[in-house]
Amino acid sequence: MRKELLFGVLVVLMAMLSFNFPMTAIAQQDTTFTEAKTAAEYDAEDDVNTSVWLAAAGILGVVGNLPLGAVAVGGAYVYQPVPPAERLLGKSAEYVTIYTDAYKAKSRNLRWIAAGKGALGGSAVFCMLGMLKIKPWTDWVFW
Repeated sequence: MRKELLFGVLVVLMAMLSFNFPMTAIAQQDTTFTEAKTAAEYDAEDDVNTSVWLAAAGILGVVGNLPLGAVAVGGAYVYQPVPPAERLLGKSAEYVTIYTDAYKAKSRNLRWIAAGKGALGGSAVFCMLGMLKIKPWTDWVFW
C-alpha cells in the first residue's frame, strides 16, 4: 500500500514538472519578445525627428499642394533606417530580429504620421492662399 501511494505521488509530481518546464520556456521567450519590442519602440521615439518630417512635408504641401505632399508621405513610408549596431551588441539573434523589426515599424509609423500632418497642413495653407488670391508661387511653378 505504501509503495503504491509513493508511486502515485511520484507520478503526479513528474507530470506536474513535465507540464511546468515548457511553460517556463515559453514565458521566458515572451519576456525576451516584450523586452526587445519595448526597447526598440523607445529608441525609435528618441531617434526619429518628427519635426523635420512635418516641416518637409508641410513645405512640399505649400509649394505643390497635395501631389508633392504625397511624395513626402511616400518617402516617409518607404525610408527604413537601420538601428545603430552598438545597441544590439551581445544580444541573441532572436532579440536582434525582434528589435530591428519593431524599430523599423515604430519609426516608419512616427515618420508617416508626421509627414501626413505636414502634407495636410501644407495643402490647407496652399488652398487658403489660393482662396485669398495670394499666389507667390506663380512666378516659379510651371504647371
